[in-house]
Amino acid sequence: MKIFIVMGTAGEYANTEQWPVKAFRSKRRAEDIGTKAMRRANEIYEDHFKKYGRRDLPENEYDPDMEMDYTGTSYFLYEVELDENE
Repeated sequence: MKIFIVMGTAGEYANTEQWPVKAFRSKRRAEDIGTKAMRRANEIYEDHFKKYGRRDLPENEYDPDMEMDYTGTSYFLYEVELDENE
C-alpha cells in the first residue's frame, strides 16, 4: 500500500527548505490538502509577506509549520510504500 505525504517547500538553490506537512492513505485527500495549503500560502504571501516579510506571519491552518521566503511557499506530493508488517 502506498501513502501520500504532502510536502512543503520554500527557497531556492542551497537555501531550499522542505518539510512534511501530513500523510494520507488517500491520494485524493492529500491532493485536496496540498491545494488548500497552497491557496492559503498564496494569500499569506500576497496579503502579508510582500508588505511585512516574515514578521508575524499569519498561520496557515493546513500547514502550521509553514516556512516562507521571497519565493513564496509551494507544495507537492511524495508517494511512498507503507510497510504494514511492523
